[in-house]
Amino acid sequence: MNTKTERSIRLPLVATLAAAIAVVLLLAFRGWMENGAEMFLALAQSGLSWCF
Repeated sequence: MNTKTERSIRLPLVATLAAAIAVVLLLAFRGWMENGAEMFLALAQSGLSWCF
């Protein structure tokens, strides 16, 4: 039986990339929760300014 026993770097690389993406999304969600109302009002005001 011929099996490869080389260590693969693919799994740790994918796990690290997934963790980094999760941290970025968590920080973005936290920013939205803290400043969501201000962001919404700014977008609403700028959107309404195009009407006039």
